[in-house]
Amino acid sequence: MMKVYGKVKVKRKYYYRGFLWLAPAVLLLALFCLYPSVYAMALSFTNYGERTFKIVFFENLSEIFAAQIFWKGMLNIVILTVWGLFVGIAGSVLLAEMFFRLKYEKLGNALRFLYILPTLVPGVVGMLIWQKIIFTPAETGLANALLRLFGAEPLGWYYDEYHRFVPMLSLLLTGFPFVGGCNFLIYLAGLNNIAEGISDAAKLDGVNTWQSVWYIDLPCMMGQVKYSVITGIISGIQGYGTQLLFTKGGPNYATTVPGYYMYTHAFDLGQYGYASAVGMILFFIILILTVLNMKFINRKDEEEVQ
Repeated sequence: MMKVYGKVKVKRKYYYRGFLWLAPAVLLLALFCLYPSVYAMALSFTNYGERTFKIVFFENLSEIFAAQIFWKGMLNIVILTVWGLFVGIAGSVLLAEMFFRLKYEKLGNALRFLYILPTLVPGVVGMLIWQKIIFTPAETGLANALLRLFGAEPLGWYYDEYHRFVPMLSLLLTGFPFVGGCNFLIYLAGLNNIAEGISDAAKLDGVNTWQSVWYIDLPCMMGQVKYSVITGIISGIQGYGTQLLFTKGGPNYATTVPGYYMYTHAFDLGQYGYASAVGMILFFIILILTVLNMKFINRKDEEEVQ
């Protein structure tokens, strides 16, 4: 290709060898990421099952939107996602602030290691501890033992069929105290990146600790908070691990979520087309929320620059 600069023609060089190096990665992404997504989208317009395959267009979507179980799952996922974002971000920010303001460096390093240590344990192991030891329906369970100390009757927790909100409350409390892990490190890194001159100037102006956290630290960590919000929304809408391991969506669909609803129709009932349609609904919900979140982030950044 020729490009003219004044009266001199310069030949632009393309290094095609770079595309050869990128080709394997692009092919693997297309094969294992793009192709399954496109295939699932195509299946969502069929009634594909173990012995059936017929194009039904939007019948799957109409059946999903008419199903009360699906809307009950959507309500549950909103509750779980909002709760997870709130306690996850608030707890991790509070913990990061405590470590950031700790005066003893050696003690801070030791405690930081202890808080990160649980992340080395597989998540399934932690869930089983909550299921088999803490929230077990038996009277010997830790939660029921605490209730007995206060004269209350033991509960079934994840499997309680007599108290409507207990199974959902059990899911909300799982993981208490909701601190530690990668988010804690991300917020701590954001605090360490704040210029020391800002904190020193705030101290000279008589700013107390809570004012410093609210007016200095949090605005400087908004990048990390926005990242946590986006990833938290995505993982919250897609997740169904606790339902799969603990409650199976019950009792009486009290803890079901769209992800588990999709899983049961695909692998228990063999309705792959219907399950693909549920997955496409979740995909577009996540896409819309992510786009809106990114627009909000960009708008806030522009306002801060101005």
